[in-house]
Amino acid sequence: MKSFRSWGVLGLLVAALPLGEAQAQLGDSPEVQRGITVVNRQRPDYDPLGVRLGGFTLNGGIEAGPGWDSNLFGRRSNVVSDGFAEERGNLNLRSNWTNHAVGVSANSANRQYFSQSQLDWNDWDIGGFGRYDFSADTALLGQYRHYRSHLDVYSFDVQATGIVQPVAYDSDEISVTGNTRFNRLGLIAQGVYRTFDFEERVIGTTPTPLLQDGFNVPQNGFNTARNSFNTVIGALGASYALAPGRNITAVVRVQDIKYTSSGSDFQNTAFNSQSVFDNPQNRNSFTWEALAGFDYDFDGVWQARLGLGWRHREYQGPIRPLEGPAVEAGLTYAPTQLTTVRFRLTRTIEESIRQDSVSYQRTQAGLTLDHEYLRNVLLQGDVLYDRREYESPNQTASDMVFTLTARYLLNRNASVVASYGYRRRLEATGGFREFDRNLLQVRLRFAI
Repeated sequence: MKSFRSWGVLGLLVAALPLGEAQAQLGDSPEVQRGITVVNRQRPDYDPLGVRLGGFTLNGGIEAGPGWDSNLFGRRSNVVSDGFAEERGNLNLRSNWTNHAVGVSANSANRQYFSQSQLDWNDWDIGGFGRYDFSADTALLGQYRHYRSHLDVYSFDVQATGIVQPVAYDSDEISVTGNTRFNRLGLIAQGVYRTFDFEERVIGTTPTPLLQDGFNVPQNGFNTARNSFNTVIGALGASYALAPGRNITAVVRVQDIKYTSSGSDFQNTAFNSQSVFDNPQNRNSFTWEALAGFDYDFDGVWQARLGLGWRHREYQGPIRPLEGPAVEAGLTYAPTQLTTVRFRLTRTIEESIRQDSVSYQRTQAGLTLDHEYLRNVLLQGDVLYDRREYESPNQTASDMVFTLTARYLLNRNASVVASYGYRRRLEATGGFREFDRNLLQVRLRFAI
Protein backbone atom coordinates (compact mmCIF):
# COMPACT_ATOMS: atom_id res chain seq x y z
CA MET A 1 0.00 0.00 0.00
CA LYS A 2 1.36 3.36 -1.01
CA SER A 3 1.37 6.08 1.59
CA PHE A 4 3.47 8.95 2.90
CA ARG A 5 4.72 8.93 6.48
CA SER A 6 4.95 12.11 8.51
CA TRP A 7 8.30 11.11 9.97
CA GLY A 8 9.87 10.10 6.63
CA VAL A 9 13.39 8.74 6.96
CA LEU A 10 13.36 9.31 10.75
CA GLY A 11 11.24 6.25 11.47
CA LEU A 12 14.27 4.11 12.30
CA LEU A 13 16.54 6.85 13.61
CA VAL A 14 17.32 5.24 16.96
CA ALA A 15 18.40 2.00 15.31
CA ALA A 16 21.03 3.92 13.31
CA LEU A 17 22.88 5.24 16.37
CA PRO A 18 26.52 4.18 16.87
CA LEU A 19 26.63 0.87 18.67
CA GLY A 20 30.12 0.91 20.14
CA GLU A 21 32.40 -2.03 19.44
CA ALA A 22 31.72 -4.48 16.66
CA GLN A 23 29.34 -7.29 17.53
CA ALA A 24 30.98 -10.51 18.67
CA GLN A 25 31.15 -13.40 16.25
CA LEU A 26 30.45 -17.06 16.86
CA GLY A 27 33.17 -18.10 14.44
CA ASP A 28 35.19 -17.14 11.38
CA SER A 29 32.57 -18.22 8.85
CA PRO A 30 30.24 -15.41 7.69
CA GLU A 31 27.40 -17.94 7.91
CA VAL A 32 27.43 -17.83 11.72
CA GLN A 33 28.03 -14.13 12.39
CA ARG A 34 25.58 -12.34 14.65
CA GLY A 35 23.03 -10.41 12.65
CA ILE A 36 23.45 -12.47 9.47
CA THR A 37 19.98 -13.56 8.33
CA VAL A 38 18.42 -15.14 5.27
CA VAL A 39 17.81 -11.67 3.83
CA ASN A 40 21.31 -10.18 4.13
CA ARG A 41 23.44 -13.32 3.79
CA GLN A 42 25.98 -13.23 0.96
CA ARG A 43 25.69 -15.93 -1.69
CA PRO A 44 28.98 -15.92 -3.62
CA ASP A 45 27.65 -18.23 -6.35
CA TYR A 46 24.57 -16.11 -7.07
CA ASP A 47 25.24 -12.52 -5.99
CA PRO A 48 25.72 -10.09 -8.92
CA LEU A 49 29.29 -8.79 -9.07
CA GLY A 50 28.51 -5.30 -10.29
CA VAL A 51 30.84 -3.25 -12.50
CA ARG A 52 34.03 -1.70 -11.10
CA LEU A 53 34.57 1.85 -12.36
CA GLY A 54 37.80 3.03 -10.76
CA GLY A 55 36.99 3.74 -7.13
CA PHE A 56 33.27 3.12 -7.68
CA THR A 57 31.01 0.11 -8.11
CA LEU A 58 27.90 0.15 -10.34
CA ASN A 59 25.04 -2.20 -9.43
CA GLY A 60 21.60 -2.45 -10.94
CA GLY A 61 18.97 -4.54 -12.61
CA ILE A 62 15.72 -4.62 -14.54
CA GLU A 63 12.72 -6.92 -14.16
CA ALA A 64 9.39 -7.30 -15.90
CA GLY A 65 6.43 -9.63 -16.10
CA PRO A 66 2.64 -10.02 -16.11
CA GLY A 67 0.19 -9.95 -13.24
CA TRP A 68 -3.50 -10.09 -12.37
CA ASP A 69 -5.57 -8.02 -9.92
CA SER A 70 -8.95 -9.46 -8.86
CA ASN A 71 -10.41 -6.25 -7.38
CA LEU A 72 -8.97 -3.07 -8.84
CA PHE A 73 -11.07 -0.59 -6.84
CA GLY A 74 -11.34 -2.46 -3.52
CA ARG A 75 -15.11 -3.07 -3.65
CA ARG A 76 -17.45 -5.73 -2.35
CA SER A 77 -19.85 -5.39 -5.29
CA ASN A 78 -19.39 -4.07 -8.83
CA VAL A 79 -16.00 -5.80 -8.71
CA VAL A 80 -13.64 -5.12 -11.64
CA SER A 81 -10.59 -7.29 -12.35
CA ASP A 82 -7.84 -6.91 -14.93
CA GLY A 83 -4.41 -8.12 -15.95
CA PHE A 84 -1.36 -5.89 -16.11
CA ALA A 85 2.30 -5.69 -17.07
CA GLU A 86 4.82 -4.38 -14.57
CA GLU A 87 8.43 -3.27 -15.03
CA ARG A 88 10.99 -2.30 -12.40
CA GLY A 89 14.57 -1.10 -12.57
CA ASN A 90 17.33 0.24 -10.34
CA LEU A 91 20.86 1.63 -10.64
CA ASN A 92 23.29 2.36 -7.81
CA LEU A 93 26.76 3.90 -8.17
CA ARG A 94 28.71 4.08 -4.92
CA SER A 95 32.31 4.80 -3.96
CA ASN A 96 34.66 2.16 -2.51
CA TRP A 97 36.86 4.61 -0.60
CA THR A 98 38.35 3.78 2.79
CA ASN A 99 37.21 7.14 4.19
CA HIS A 100 34.26 9.28 3.16
CA ALA A 101 31.67 8.12 0.62
CA VAL A 102 29.51 9.42 -2.22
CA GLY A 103 26.90 7.78 -4.36
CA VAL A 104 23.90 8.20 -6.62
CA SER A 105 20.97 5.88 -7.25
CA ALA A 106 17.73 5.66 -9.22
CA ASN A 107 14.69 3.38 -9.00
CA SER A 108 11.62 2.92 -11.17
CA ALA A 109 8.40 0.88 -10.99
CA ASN A 110 5.69 1.06 -13.67
CA ARG A 111 2.39 -0.74 -14.20
CA GLN A 112 0.09 -0.78 -17.24
CA TYR A 113 -3.35 -2.40 -17.02
CA PHE A 114 -4.67 -4.17 -20.10
CA SER A 115 -8.22 -2.71 -19.98
CA GLN A 116 -8.28 -0.09 -17.19
CA SER A 117 -5.59 2.27 -18.45
CA GLN A 118 -6.75 5.08 -16.13
CA LEU A 119 -5.21 3.07 -13.27
CA ASP A 120 -1.71 2.99 -14.81
CA TRP A 121 1.05 4.44 -12.65
CA ASN A 122 4.72 5.31 -13.00
CA ASP A 123 6.76 5.65 -9.80
CA TRP A 124 10.42 6.62 -9.75
CA ASP A 125 13.01 8.28 -7.58
CA ILE A 126 16.54 9.57 -8.07
CA GLY A 127 19.07 11.07 -5.71
CA GLY A 128 22.48 10.94 -4.13
CA PHE A 129 24.41 11.26 -0.90
CA GLY A 130 27.78 12.36 0.43
CA ARG A 131 29.40 11.40 3.73
CA TYR A 132 32.41 13.09 5.32
CA ASP A 133 34.22 11.06 8.00
CA PHE A 134 35.92 13.28 10.57
CA SER A 135 37.09 10.17 12.45
CA ALA A 136 36.12 6.54 12.93
CA ASP A 137 33.37 7.68 15.33
CA THR A 138 32.23 10.99 13.82
CA ALA A 139 30.63 11.61 10.43
CA LEU A 140 28.36 14.05 8.59
CA LEU A 141 25.94 12.75 5.96
CA GLY A 142 24.00 14.80 3.40
CA GLN A 143 21.32 13.36 1.11
CA TYR A 144 18.93 14.56 -1.59
CA ARG A 145 16.21 12.56 -3.36
CA HIS A 146 13.33 13.34 -5.71
CA TYR A 147 10.32 11.01 -5.69
CA ARG A 148 7.43 10.48 -8.07
CA SER A 149 4.86 8.24 -6.36
CA HIS A 150 1.13 7.68 -5.88
CA LEU A 151 -1.63 6.61 -3.49
CA ASP A 152 -3.53 3.48 -4.57
CA VAL A 153 -7.27 3.51 -5.31
CA TYR A 154 -8.01 0.74 -2.78
CA SER A 155 -6.51 2.79 0.07
CA PHE A 156 -9.27 3.79 2.52
CA ASP A 157 -7.99 7.36 2.54
CA VAL A 158 -8.42 7.57 -1.25
CA GLN A 159 -11.76 5.73 -1.28
CA ALA A 160 -13.21 8.16 1.26
CA THR A 161 -12.66 11.04 -1.19
CA GLY A 162 -14.58 9.31 -4.00
CA ILE A 163 -11.48 9.19 -6.22
CA VAL A 164 -11.30 6.12 -8.48
CA GLN A 165 -7.80 6.46 -9.92
CA PRO A 166 -4.29 6.70 -8.46
CA VAL A 167 -3.42 9.99 -6.76
CA ALA A 168 0.04 10.98 -8.00
CA TYR A 169 2.45 13.30 -6.22
CA ASP A 170 6.05 14.55 -6.44
CA SER A 171 8.33 14.91 -3.45
CA ASP A 172 11.76 16.41 -2.82
CA GLU A 173 13.70 15.48 0.29
CA ILE A 174 16.88 17.01 1.70
CA SER A 175 18.41 15.66 4.90
CA VAL A 176 21.56 16.27 6.93
CA THR A 177 22.66 13.81 9.63
CA GLY A 178 25.58 14.03 12.03
CA ASN A 179 26.65 11.34 14.48
CA THR A 180 29.49 10.84 16.93
CA ARG A 181 30.46 8.64 19.86
CA PHE A 182 32.16 9.30 23.19
CA ASN A 183 33.22 5.94 24.54
CA ARG A 184 29.88 4.24 25.35
CA LEU A 185 27.71 7.26 24.53
CA GLY A 186 26.51 7.74 20.97
CA LEU A 187 24.84 10.93 19.73
CA ILE A 188 22.98 11.69 16.51
CA ALA A 189 21.22 14.77 15.11
CA GLN A 190 19.16 15.02 11.93
CA GLY A 191 17.30 17.68 9.99
CA VAL A 192 14.93 16.93 7.09
CA TYR A 193 13.08 19.20 4.68
CA ARG A 194 10.53 17.49 2.42
CA THR A 195 7.87 18.66 -0.01
CA PHE A 196 4.71 16.84 -1.15
CA ASP A 197 3.23 18.27 -4.37
CA PHE A 198 0.07 16.49 -5.53
CA GLU A 199 -0.82 16.41 -9.20
CA GLU A 200 -3.50 18.89 -10.26
CA ARG A 201 -6.75 17.08 -11.00
CA VAL A 202 -10.26 18.40 -10.37
CA ILE A 203 -12.49 15.74 -8.83
CA GLY A 204 -16.28 15.97 -8.68
CA THR A 205 -17.04 19.43 -10.08
CA THR A 206 -20.77 18.57 -9.91
CA PRO A 207 -22.70 16.96 -7.05
CA THR A 208 -23.18 13.72 -9.00
CA PRO A 209 -22.71 10.81 -6.58
CA LEU A 210 -20.55 7.78 -7.29
CA LEU A 211 -22.14 4.38 -6.61
CA GLN A 212 -19.89 2.37 -4.29
CA ASP A 213 -21.19 -1.02 -3.11
CA GLY A 214 -24.81 0.07 -3.09
CA PHE A 215 -24.48 3.43 -1.33
CA ASN A 216 -23.62 6.93 -2.45
CA VAL A 217 -20.12 8.27 -1.92
CA PRO A 218 -20.04 12.01 -2.71
CA GLN A 219 -17.34 13.23 -5.02
CA ASN A 220 -16.28 16.28 -3.03
CA GLY A 221 -15.38 18.86 -5.63
CA PHE A 222 -11.75 19.83 -5.19
CA ASN A 223 -8.42 19.91 -6.92
CA THR A 224 -6.16 17.17 -5.56
CA ALA A 225 -3.30 19.70 -5.61
CA ARG A 226 -4.90 21.21 -2.47
CA ASN A 227 -3.19 18.44 -0.45
CA SER A 228 0.31 19.77 -1.18
CA PHE A 229 2.40 20.65 1.84
CA ASN A 230 6.00 21.16 3.02
CA THR A 231 7.41 19.72 6.21
CA VAL A 232 10.51 20.30 8.33
CA ILE A 233 11.64 17.64 10.82
CA GLY A 234 14.35 17.83 13.45
CA ALA A 235 15.56 15.04 15.74
CA LEU A 236 18.09 14.42 18.48
CA GLY A 237 18.96 10.92 19.64
CA ALA A 238 21.32 9.18 22.03
CA SER A 239 22.40 5.63 22.83
CA TYR A 240 24.37 4.18 25.71
CA ALA A 241 26.16 0.86 25.16
CA LEU A 242 25.82 -1.49 28.12
CA ALA A 243 27.78 -4.09 26.14
CA PRO A 244 28.52 -4.73 22.46
CA GLY A 245 25.16 -4.92 20.70
CA ARG A 246 23.20 -3.94 23.83
CA ASN A 247 22.13 -0.31 23.98
CA ILE A 248 19.71 1.98 25.78
CA THR A 249 18.26 4.54 23.37
CA ALA A 250 16.28 7.78 23.43
CA VAL A 251 15.09 10.19 20.72
CA VAL A 252 13.16 13.48 20.55
CA ARG A 253 11.60 14.73 17.31
CA VAL A 254 9.68 17.81 16.22
CA GLN A 255 7.84 18.40 12.95
CA ASP A 256 6.32 21.48 11.33
CA ILE A 257 3.82 21.10 8.44
CA LYS A 258 2.73 23.98 6.18
CA TYR A 259 0.13 23.58 3.43
CA THR A 260 0.91 25.46 0.22
CA SER A 261 -2.53 25.70 -1.44
CA SER A 262 -4.85 28.70 -1.40
CA GLY A 263 -8.19 28.69 0.41
CA SER A 264 -10.14 28.39 -2.87
CA ASP A 265 -8.45 25.05 -3.56
CA PHE A 266 -10.01 23.65 -0.38
CA GLN A 267 -13.58 24.87 -0.94
CA ASN A 268 -16.11 22.09 -1.49
CA THR A 269 -17.46 23.29 -4.83
CA ALA A 270 -19.68 20.23 -5.29
CA PHE A 271 -21.85 21.10 -2.29
CA ASN A 272 -20.94 24.80 -1.96
CA SER A 273 -20.12 24.29 1.71
CA GLN A 274 -17.46 25.61 4.02
CA SER A 275 -15.72 23.84 6.90
CA VAL A 276 -12.77 24.38 9.18
CA PHE A 277 -10.72 22.16 6.85
CA ASP A 278 -11.33 24.42 3.82
CA ASN A 279 -8.81 26.97 5.07
CA PRO A 280 -5.30 25.58 4.44
CA GLN A 281 -3.91 27.66 7.30
CA ASN A 282 -6.10 25.69 9.70
CA ARG A 283 -4.47 22.45 8.57
CA ASN A 284 -0.93 23.59 9.40
CA SER A 285 0.44 21.75 12.41
CA PHE A 286 3.31 21.31 14.83
CA THR A 287 4.17 17.90 16.32
CA TRP A 288 6.52 16.73 19.02
CA GLU A 289 7.33 13.23 20.19
CA ALA A 290 9.72 11.59 22.62
CA LEU A 291 10.63 7.90 22.79
CA ALA A 292 12.92 5.80 24.97
CA GLY A 293 13.82 2.15 24.69
CA PHE A 294 16.61 -0.23 23.75
CA ASP A 295 18.38 -1.92 20.85
CA TYR A 296 19.42 -5.31 22.19
CA ASP A 297 21.13 -8.43 20.86
CA PHE A 298 20.24 -11.05 23.47
CA ASP A 299 22.16 -14.11 22.25
CA GLY A 300 22.60 -13.87 18.49
CA VAL A 301 19.34 -15.77 18.04
CA TRP A 302 16.99 -13.11 19.46
CA GLN A 303 17.44 -9.41 18.68
CA ALA A 304 14.99 -6.66 19.59
CA ARG A 305 14.55 -2.93 19.12
CA LEU A 306 11.92 -1.00 21.06
CA GLY A 307 11.02 2.65 21.37
CA LEU A 308 8.01 3.76 23.44
CA GLY A 309 6.82 7.30 24.04
CA TRP A 310 4.18 9.93 23.36
CA ARG A 311 3.29 12.04 20.33
CA HIS A 312 1.26 15.28 20.28
CA ARG A 313 0.09 17.36 17.30
CA GLU A 314 -1.35 20.87 17.53
CA TYR A 315 -3.09 22.57 14.60
CA GLN A 316 -2.96 26.23 13.71
CA GLY A 317 -6.74 26.37 13.28
CA PRO A 318 -9.65 25.30 15.51
CA ILE A 319 -9.03 21.58 14.97
CA ARG A 320 -8.89 19.17 17.87
CA PRO A 321 -5.27 18.22 18.77
CA LEU A 322 -4.18 14.69 17.88
CA GLU A 323 -2.10 12.74 20.36
CA GLY A 324 -1.38 9.23 21.49
CA PRO A 325 1.30 6.60 22.14
CA ALA A 326 4.30 6.53 19.81
CA VAL A 327 5.70 3.06 19.13
CA GLU A 328 8.63 1.80 17.03
CA ALA A 329 9.46 -1.85 17.65
CA GLY A 330 11.18 -4.72 15.89
CA LEU A 331 12.04 -8.30 16.85
CA THR A 332 14.24 -10.76 14.93
CA TYR A 333 14.39 -14.48 15.68
CA ALA A 334 16.85 -16.73 13.83
CA PRO A 335 16.19 -20.32 14.97
CA THR A 336 18.50 -21.69 12.25
CA GLN A 337 20.82 -20.35 9.58
CA LEU A 338 18.10 -21.10 7.01
CA THR A 339 15.12 -19.42 8.71
CA THR A 340 14.52 -15.90 10.02
CA VAL A 341 11.38 -14.53 11.67
CA ARG A 342 10.90 -10.75 11.91
CA PHE A 343 8.17 -8.84 13.78
CA ARG A 344 7.57 -5.09 13.49
CA LEU A 345 5.16 -2.64 15.12
CA THR A 346 4.76 1.10 14.50
CA ARG A 347 2.24 3.76 15.47
CA THR A 348 2.45 7.04 13.57
CA ILE A 349 0.49 10.15 12.60
CA GLU A 350 0.01 10.64 8.85
CA GLU A 351 -1.55 13.31 6.65
CA SER A 352 -4.89 12.57 4.99
CA ILE A 353 -6.01 13.69 1.53
CA ARG A 354 -9.66 13.74 2.65
CA GLN A 355 -11.44 17.09 2.57
CA ASP A 356 -13.22 16.41 5.89
CA SER A 357 -10.05 15.38 7.75
CA VAL A 358 -6.42 16.39 7.99
CA SER A 359 -4.54 13.63 9.86
CA TYR A 360 -5.06 10.15 11.23
CA GLN A 361 -3.26 7.76 13.55
CA ARG A 362 -1.95 4.62 11.91
CA THR A 363 -0.96 1.37 13.59
CA GLN A 364 0.88 -1.31 11.62
CA ALA A 365 1.93 -4.73 12.91
CA GLY A 366 3.72 -7.18 10.64
CA LEU A 367 5.29 -10.64 10.76
CA THR A 368 7.73 -11.85 8.08
CA LEU A 369 9.13 -15.36 7.68
CA ASP A 370 12.18 -15.83 5.42
CA HIS A 371 13.38 -19.33 4.54
CA GLU A 372 16.25 -20.55 2.36
CA TYR A 373 14.69 -23.68 0.86
CA LEU A 374 17.72 -24.20 -1.37
CA ARG A 375 20.81 -22.09 -1.85
CA ASN A 376 19.16 -20.52 -4.88
CA VAL A 377 15.49 -20.80 -3.83
CA LEU A 378 14.34 -18.20 -1.29
CA LEU A 379 10.83 -18.16 0.19
CA GLN A 380 9.11 -15.37 2.09
CA GLY A 381 5.75 -15.07 3.83
CA ASP A 382 4.48 -11.75 5.19
CA VAL A 383 1.39 -10.82 7.22
CA LEU A 384 0.53 -7.15 7.85
CA TYR A 385 -2.24 -5.63 9.99
CA ASP A 386 -2.94 -1.99 9.08
CA ARG A 387 -5.38 0.17 11.09
CA ARG A 388 -6.30 3.83 10.53
CA GLU A 389 -8.10 5.96 13.13
CA TYR A 390 -9.69 9.29 12.17
CA GLU A 391 -11.03 11.75 14.76
CA SER A 392 -12.99 14.13 12.53
CA PRO A 393 -15.08 12.40 11.38
CA ASN A 394 -14.73 9.56 13.91
CA GLN A 395 -14.00 6.65 11.56
CA THR A 396 -11.75 3.60 11.46
CA ALA A 397 -10.55 1.11 8.85
CA SER A 398 -8.56 -2.09 9.33
CA ASP A 399 -6.87 -4.14 6.59
CA MET A 400 -5.05 -7.47 6.65
CA VAL A 401 -2.48 -8.18 3.93
CA PHE A 402 -0.92 -11.61 3.32
CA THR A 403 1.91 -12.05 0.80
CA LEU A 404 3.86 -15.10 -0.41
CA THR A 405 7.02 -14.61 -2.51
CA ALA A 406 9.40 -17.11 -4.11
CA ARG A 407 12.74 -16.17 -5.69
CA TYR A 408 14.55 -18.63 -7.93
CA LEU A 409 18.15 -17.53 -8.57
CA LEU A 410 19.17 -18.92 -11.97
CA ASN A 411 22.72 -17.53 -11.86
CA ARG A 412 24.51 -14.32 -10.88
CA ASN A 413 22.59 -12.23 -13.37
CA ALA A 414 19.14 -13.79 -13.75
CA SER A 415 16.34 -14.75 -11.39
CA VAL A 416 12.59 -15.40 -11.42
CA VAL A 417 10.26 -13.80 -8.85
CA ALA A 418 6.72 -15.09 -8.27
CA SER A 419 4.32 -13.61 -5.70
CA TYR A 420 0.76 -13.93 -4.46
CA GLY A 421 -0.92 -11.26 -2.35
CA TYR A 422 -4.24 -11.34 -0.53
CA ARG A 423 -5.81 -8.23 1.01
CA ARG A 424 -8.95 -8.16 3.14
CA ARG A 425 -10.73 -5.14 4.59
CA LEU A 426 -11.58 -6.45 8.06
CA GLU A 427 -13.76 -3.51 9.07
CA ALA A 428 -14.53 0.04 8.06
CA THR A 429 -16.94 2.74 9.18
CA GLY A 430 -18.55 5.54 7.20
CA GLY A 431 -20.58 3.15 5.03
CA PHE A 432 -17.61 1.43 3.38
CA ARG A 433 -17.86 -2.35 3.23
CA GLU A 434 -15.27 -5.08 3.63
CA PHE A 435 -13.69 -6.53 0.48
CA ASP A 436 -11.22 -9.16 -0.71
CA ARG A 437 -8.43 -8.65 -3.24
CA ASN A 438 -6.04 -11.14 -4.86
CA LEU A 439 -2.86 -10.12 -6.67
CA LEU A 440 -0.70 -12.51 -8.72
CA GLN A 441 2.64 -11.61 -10.32
CA VAL A 442 5.59 -13.26 -12.10
CA ARG A 443 8.69 -11.30 -13.09
CA LEU A 444 12.02 -12.12 -14.72
CA ARG A 445 14.99 -10.11 -13.35
CA PHE A 446 18.39 -9.40 -14.91
CA ALA A 447 21.12 -7.80 -12.80
CA ILE A 448 24.69 -6.64 -13.38
